[in-house]
Amino acid sequence: MTSIMLTVGIPIALAWVMFCVGLSLQVRDFKRAAKFPVKIVAGLFAQLVGLPIVAFVLIHVFTLPQSVAIGLWLIALAPGGASSNAITHLCRGDSALSISMTAFSSLIVPFSIPVLLPVIMPDAVLNMPLKTAVLQLMVVTVVPVALAMSIKHYFTSQTMQTFYGIAERSSLWALCLMVVITVIANGNAMLELFSIAALAVLVLCLLAMLLGILTARVIGGDKQLSKTFAIEVGIQNAGTAIFVAVVLLQQPQLALTPLLYGVLMNIPAALLIFMSKKTHTRRLQTS
Repeated sequence: MTSIMLTVGIPIALAWVMFCVGLSLQVRDFKRAAKFPVKIVAGLFAQLVGLPIVAFVLIHVFTLPQSVAIGLWLIALAPGGASSNAITHLCRGDSALSISMTAFSSLIVPFSIPVLLPVIMPDAVLNMPLKTAVLQLMVVTVVPVALAMSIKHYFTSQTMQTFYGIAERSSLWALCLMVVITVIANGNAMLELFSIAALAVLVLCLLAMLLGILTARVIGGDKQLSKTFAIEVGIQNAGTAIFVAVVLLQQPQLALTPLLYGVLMNIPAALLIFMSKKTHTRRLQTS
């Protein structure tokens, strides 16, 4: 029963999460990149190149158990999180840029994960043939996003609009389902490695956000861009990392670290939201 939940439940849950991401996207989100290509390229470079480098250094500086190290690497290779756009909006960041970055990273990682995973896990090539990995990742990420965008474009009735609203809100429940399935399959391992993995993911999340801020400053960005990059680089799609661990690699124990990341990354995100609201309130009072 647990095996079926892992191999069937998690792919379906992740596909639904990505479908919900697609409902928030439009073709113009991709076209928008032409208006600020430097920001898009810099942000994606920080997320898809810089973050893996940070994770690589972190893994080798600290003596981490193999399962935690590989899980940390999976998170670093994942795309932007489904909640990053909402968090960016709450922090008064650049929502349009955030949506564009999430869209592009979600399309890139099905190809980048299979190529970069062997850096930390050399035998992954044997367990996960490149073509198979790319196809499976596309089926549960790119295809649901494209399908949702198409449906929303062609079906605009009031009934469908209601459905879209309900569907987008349900993505949280889909993520919760993935968490429950992963916890059931890894209860003992989670208890043994919780403290080590929790510390590792918090450090990675904070360093990722710092990387985003530094990247924004390097290209001469303002505070709004710094917040946007901090969130996009730091808020990763834990669902994709869990899917790779459980379904593609067939090693559920590797999902522990991504699972904790998906939970604990909300702590610095909540602090950013609180600080942004406090700053905004102060400005209103002084104006």
